[in-house]
Amino acid sequence: MLAAVVDVEIAALLRRAPSKDEALLALAARRELEDRMRRHRWLAMETARKAGATWAEIAGAAGMDAPAARRLYEQTLAHQKAYGYAEGHRADPGVPEL
Repeated sequence: MLAAVVDVEIAALLRRAPSKDEALLALAARRELEDRMRRHRWLAMETARKAGATWAEIAGAAGMDAPAARRLYEQTLAHQKAYGYAEGHRADPGVPEL
């Protein structure tokens, strides 16, 4: 998937026009990569919290404010629990913040 994106980028750098099929494949691959990254962002947040990061630090890395980052994590975790993808006891592993 990533190869399809990279191939088109390299072609552009080499001033070689990709075929229509290559361009469409790269576009679909980008969409898939973006979707996967967005779906798994909460796991990266959780990993950062386990490592001792504050919500302000996570927010800075994620390009949002701290309340929005925390809300995104908590809402996503709640959905994961509701659909059985996360254990019911799972919670923010970081140090409690006010």
